Amino acid sequence: MLKLEGVQYSIDGKRILKGISARFEPFAIHGIVGPNGSGKSTLLKNICRIWEPREGKVLINDRDARTFSRREISRTVTLVPQNTNVGFPISVYDIVAMGRNPHLGRFQPMRKKDREIIDWALKKTHSEGLKNRVVNELSGGECQLAIIARALATEAPMILLDEPTSDLDIKHVLTIMDLLGDLKGQGKTIIVSVHDLNLARRYCDTVSIIYQGNLFFSGLPDEALSRENIKQVFDVEATEIRADSKSFLYFH
Repeated sequence: MLKLEGVQYSIDGKRILKGISARFEPFAIHGIVGPNGSGKSTLLKNICRIWEPREGKVLINDRDARTFSRREISRTVTLVPQNTNVGFPISVYDIVAMGRNPHLGRFQPMRKKDREIIDWALKKTHSEGLKNRVVNELSGGECQLAIIARALATEAPMILLDEPTSDLDIKHVLTIMDLLGDLKGQGKTIIVSVHDLNLARRYCDTVSIIYQGNLFFSGLPDEALSRENIKQVFDVEATEIRADSKSFLYFH
C-alpha cells in the first residue's frame, strides 16, 4: 500500500509538486500520465527517496518512507529511470547483479540464491542471450530490458518505471508492457509513467493525471482519459475508434 499525503517538491525555488495526495493499491498497475514537465518523474523520485519531499509524506504500508534505511527502501521499492544510458562498459549480467546489492553485506560475495535470482530476472525479461554483451552496445529496447532485469533482481515488491517505452520500437514496447502485466500477476505493485495514452488505457488498472504539479484526476482508465480531461490537460481533441470489440483513442 502506497499513500501520498500533501507531497510538495521544489527545484531552485520553483514548485514542481504542489501538494499531491493519492493512494495506490497493491498488486496493480498504476499509470501516471501528464504533459512534459508536469512533475511525473519528480513524483517517482520522491516515492523511492532519490529526492525527499519538502513537505508532506510518502507512506508505505502506513509507515513514513523517511524512517526506512537506505537498504530497507532499496529492498522495498525500485526505480527504472527514464534515461538508461550507461556511461561505462559493463556486461548485462554484471548490471543485473547490482540489483542484489541491497541483500548483501559489504564485500560479501554473491551466494547461490543471488545467482539464481539474477538468472531468473534475465529469463523473465528475455535477456538471457544478452548477459555477456556490454550494456552500452545494446539497442535501446535491449538496454531497457536489462535495466528492468536489474530492478527485478532487487525482489522489491514495488516497481516504479519512468516512461519505459519511450523511443522504443513496437516489439519492445509490447514486450515490456506484457511483462508488467505478468509481474502484477506475481504480486508486484507497478507505478509507471506513460506518455502513450492508448497504452495506459490498455494496460493500467488506474490512471492518475499530473497537471502543472497537481493531481488533476485519478481513477479508472476510461474515466481518467475522457475527452474532456484530455482536452483540458493536453489541449487536443480525442475521438474513440472501435474495431473488433476493441477501442483506441485518435488524437487531432
